[in-house]
Amino acid sequence: MKLMIVIVQEQDYDALSTLLIRNRIRATKFRTEGLYSNRTNITLLICIEKEREEEILEYVRQSCTEREEECKVWEYNGNVMVEAERTLKIGGATIFISDVDKFLKF
Repeated sequence: MKLMIVIVQEQDYDALSTLLIRNRIRATKFRTEGLYSNRTNITLLICIEKEREEEILEYVRQSCTEREEECKVWEYNGNVMVEAERTLKIGGATIFISDVDKFLKF
């Protein structure tokens, strides 16, 4: 078994969740926030059979696209933290995959 931690932008989540539900993939959803851009993310915990790993990665590729947006961020100017407007690459997905030694469901 594999544990996939999938972090996506909130605006990409609907398309991804539709694909996961349609293909009977269960996940636990957390609403999270990035520290730099303060954008809302959705973090999914997905525990799946090793054989389905590539299938899920393909669903993420299909539904989560990277784009550039103007964002207000906090930066250190040498003296204090100041708010600045920057063009950031957002979207896409960050995925962590690890082996699961034991899976229990009661």
